[in-house]
Amino acid sequence: MRRLSLHEPLGGGAFGTVYAAELHTGPGMRRKVAVKVMARTPGADQHEFLTRLRDEARLLSMLQDDAILGVLDLLEVDGRDAVVMEWVDGLDISQLIAGGQRMPPRALAEFGAVVSGALHKAHTAVHPETGQSLEVVHRDVKPANIMLTDRGHIKLLDFGVAKAAFEARESRTGRMVLGTLNYMAPEYILRGSLDARADIYGLGLSLVEAAIGQPFGQPKLKPEAFQRKLDAWLAGLPPEYAPLRPTLERMLAFSPEQRPDGATAEDWLAHLADELTGTGLRRWASTAVDSARSVKPPASDRENLGGLSFDLDSGAREVGDTGPTSLPDLPPSPPPMNEPIDTTHALPPPPVRPAPERSAAAPPSTLTMVLKGLAVGGTMGVIALTVLVAILWWFR
Repeated sequence: MRRLSLHEPLGGGAFGTVYAAELHTGPGMRRKVAVKVMARTPGADQHEFLTRLRDEARLLSMLQDDAILGVLDLLEVDGRDAVVMEWVDGLDISQLIAGGQRMPPRALAEFGAVVSGALHKAHTAVHPETGQSLEVVHRDVKPANIMLTDRGHIKLLDFGVAKAAFEARESRTGRMVLGTLNYMAPEYILRGSLDARADIYGLGLSLVEAAIGQPFGQPKLKPEAFQRKLDAWLAGLPPEYAPLRPTLERMLAFSPEQRPDGATAEDWLAHLADELTGTGLRRWASTAVDSARSVKPPASDRENLGGLSFDLDSGAREVGDTGPTSLPDLPPSPPPMNEPIDTTHALPPPPVRPAPERSAAAPPSTLTMVLKGLAVGGTMGVIALTVLVAILWWFR
């Protein structure tokens, strides 16, 4: 009998909850895994979430790389779709930053080289049967989607909003603007233009944030204003990071044509790692991950599935299960503000008109939730789109 036992939640958001789990496939055959269970989302959004979950599983099964999270199975748990993924005993970079850990220069170069290489592998991947390009763009590269173990192993996570082309794909993004606003490349916000260089931009932001602990925030959408904000942010890099700055500046160029591709970024960063002295990634991770883990708050179990076991052959909960026999269809908890934005509309983003430069102002705290509302459609979608246009005009 195949059995899946869910343990503590590891994290979650709008799409679902990820649990530590054990997969039993036969007598004496058990494996620790991570399981992403689709949220109980009422209404029209449920179908979109479900198709993206299945597409993510199919895509990950075709992206074979040591630094890309592996998918093991796609199955049903408690009447909901779930993805069984390889177990990674580590923390994501946002958790390390929140735990007060700052990646030293040599470790940062090594880390960036590995992730750049993984992105290049995804960007250039082909279908294993047809040989056709998958045209993959991760679309949501940020610290929360890159995991590091205490052995220095790296995994690129969450291809749930990735752009990709393959025959079995169910979801269609069309002109949707998907991702996390503060890590979106300027051309994607302005024109909806999206290619592999947008991922390099997100990685550049993640590397600087891992070094100084401060995010870049919402990007300015005029080149001059963008460059002023970028220069001020990069000024926070301590002197020992000076050899890395030219590469980081190229990765963060306002114009995508000036950014390197993944293979070039990997080469530049690998050479820097060879030249830099100091603490390397593996030695730094051996203490940083455990230190950050000690202050990491526990994740909430939004789906109330922790501690339950399921017979995968019959779909039933095991006898002796103390959990509830059924779960009510309640509205999901609001996602964290750094959850992927799902901005759906029929028209491309409005052009930015020239205007006098404004002084930096704190962005509205509800911006991400307004963007989320565009996915609802109907009257609320129109209202949310109107608000979005006004906001983009204000902070450009």
